[in-house]
Amino acid sequence: MSTTDAEMTARPRSRRPVETIVAMHLGFVDAFGFVLLGGFFVSSIDATTTRTGVALGSSSWFVLGLGGAILAGFVVGVVLAAVVGRMWPRQRVPRVLLLAAVLLAAAGALHAVTTTAPPIGFALALAMGAEATLLEIGGLLAEAARSLTDRLFGRGPHRWVRYLRLWAAVAVGAAAGAVTYRVLGFGALWVAAGAATLAAYAFRNSPTDPTDAAGPYGLES
Repeated sequence: MSTTDAEMTARPRSRRPVETIVAMHLGFVDAFGFVLLGGFFVSSIDATTTRTGVALGSSSWFVLGLGGAILAGFVVGVVLAAVVGRMWPRQRVPRVLLLAAVLLAAAGALHAVTTTAPPIGFALALAMGAEATLLEIGGLLAEAARSLTDRLFGRGPHRWVRYLRLWAAVAVGAAAGAVTYRVLGFGALWVAAGAATLAAYAFRNSPTDPTDAAGPYGLES
């Protein structure tokens, strides 16, 4: 998941707003999903994997079904975004953000039909799986600590600052998501969908590496 020093140096400063906004948005929807689904994450998929494994071990079948639906939705979302990235490599960022917005809106429409947790979880994870191809938020704090250690030993640039900034953006987004849900309830989802749409428009000319049509934007896998 680490990025080479040369790539870090070459990364345009204009990408910082993009990845910061994406990190905040991922945190926002993750918190929304956590509260709505009773403790399941739709962006921090490793945590959901753990909860699903615990459900399997304890024979909690409903929880297992919900976790499985979220995991499946996340994987399908990644595939959809990867296809979009390959079809429009130079417009990958805005098009994937627009895809996420459409999928979030679809989740909102689905909620009007059913409030059953597994399909709602699947739909939310579908959107977050797509957006996760733009930025991998797992392990940001660990990367910040590791990079800071490297810096203390005189190796590498100040990569820890970037990782810490992105981690903080996720935390701020999560706090905003929780507050918005408390005020608007499920309406917070429409705030998230609107924000993704606005970001897609704002970043329509965002620099994108056409050779990186499927990998994370900002962090390598």
